[in-house]
Amino acid sequence: MQDSYLISRRTLLRGIGASLALPWLDIMSPALGAVRAKPPMRLGVLYKGNGVHPPSWDISGTGETKFELSPLLQPLAAQRQEVLFLSNVDHAEGGWSHQSSAVAFLAGTGAKGKALDRKQPITIDQLIAGRIGGQTPLPSLEMTSDGIFLPEPITSYISFDEKGRAVPRESDPQIIFDRMFRGLGTGRNQARNLSVLDAVLSESKRLRRKASDADQARLDSYFDAVRGVEKQLKETSGSGKDRWTPTSKPDIRRPPVAGDLPSRVRSLLDMMALAFWTDSTRVSTFLMANSSSRIVFDFLGINEEHHYLSHFVRNAGTKYITHFNMITKWHLEQFAYLIRRLAEIPEADGRLLDNTVLMFGSGMKHGDYHSGRDLPLVLAGGKNAGFEMGRWLRYPTPQPYGNLLVSLAKAVGVKAGGFGSSTGELPGLDRAMNYDFGIKDDGSWMAEEKGNKLQVKGLLRPTNDLEKTNVYFLRLSDGSDVMIDASFGNLNSKRVDHHVGRVATLSGPFKREGKRLVVTNVDNIGP
Repeated sequence: MQDSYLISRRTLLRGIGASLALPWLDIMSPALGAVRAKPPMRLGVLYKGNGVHPPSWDISGTGETKFELSPLLQPLAAQRQEVLFLSNVDHAEGGWSHQSSAVAFLAGTGAKGKALDRKQPITIDQLIAGRIGGQTPLPSLEMTSDGIFLPEPITSYISFDEKGRAVPRESDPQIIFDRMFRGLGTGRNQARNLSVLDAVLSESKRLRRKASDADQARLDSYFDAVRGVEKQLKETSGSGKDRWTPTSKPDIRRPPVAGDLPSRVRSLLDMMALAFWTDSTRVSTFLMANSSSRIVFDFLGINEEHHYLSHFVRNAGTKYITHFNMITKWHLEQFAYLIRRLAEIPEADGRLLDNTVLMFGSGMKHGDYHSGRDLPLVLAGGKNAGFEMGRWLRYPTPQPYGNLLVSLAKAVGVKAGGFGSSTGELPGLDRAMNYDFGIKDDGSWMAEEKGNKLQVKGLLRPTNDLEKTNVYFLRLSDGSDVMIDASFGNLNSKRVDHHVGRVATLSGPFKREGKRLVVTNVDNIGP
């Protein structure tokens, strides 16, 4: 006997000029006693360009669950059990330039030139979309809240298709809403002024007659969310009954995105949540700030451009680093909002968050040195992909960033072995690894004078002095420190920041300041 009340997972409510995908419902699965269908896994990526201030980002602790959040990560304190912090994941191919850090974030390998007409490597989101995108109305959804940096346009994209072309991003929540629910090019312009829910009212009533009490509650919650998004878009677009009625025929064109940056970002995040909830797509990326972002976050009381603030060594000063950190914290607050939103949405026997893997990060670590080591990365969700959250996973040896991309693809059911610079999967996402987070001092961390040069081995640490950010320290076995106080150009050319948090050996000319040894130029540095 067939279950005649069942409906397809891909059922759409249709009306004049509109269609509406549905959330996961019981009537999309066989009834009691049968094998229950599982919701699909989704992948959502939030990217912020320009790196971070490492001393403000880095976590301290002794184990996977025994750690203290850094000042920058405080916005995620309430979601601590929902997230997984990653440290010592390297991407040398993606570091040292703005364009490479943008491309490499999802490609697993560096950029091939700065121009958009240069063929770039395919990114993991587009590889996934090519494999599973045919199962949803939209193969993937690319969003942004930033413009295009014309001198280096490649820095304004993080998604590239199988032909190496930049995938267009959308910054207008209204257009995204239309793509998901109304359908562009339907020929019914008047239908664009109707509510989607009003347009599909007849079909929704028919569906309710089939639905269980639990499904009706889910539909009520879902329809309320759709209506709320419609209301928010209407309010931020400035439309309303008090609008002026033109006395001559206007030249009607699609307007630019309306509303301030915070409200637009929230609308875009709501679009991602709604797209996953309705299974409109299973892959979405959100470029919140491109890799050479010139956004001025004036709503935070900041008057300098984002990119300028990220160069906090060349533009040193407490004020500038404080402002740069305020922007990073604001971006993390948006990530926290998305986590909360997905956690609020029930799906099957769990939450939408359980069936979604989220990643927040940047393609570089140090905002001024553009280093590609120890990338700032946070994962969330993924319970039904086997991910174990509520931890800080600090790898004892550097791990290839490409391995993380392979693991993310696997989480949504796509095999991506050999992708980019990967060597396999990233271990520990699904289980405790019990790594020893300490760095063993074997007694060999010492300084030796050789004429006017100093050769020194020790644990490299950055300064916490916000007024003099080009300083590093090497901790020796006797507990003393050798200072490295060199020029930006010298430190940058020798990639000194690449060795932070690791044992390094370097040599160079030095001087004495009281009892302290100070290296004034780095001739060479290595493990």
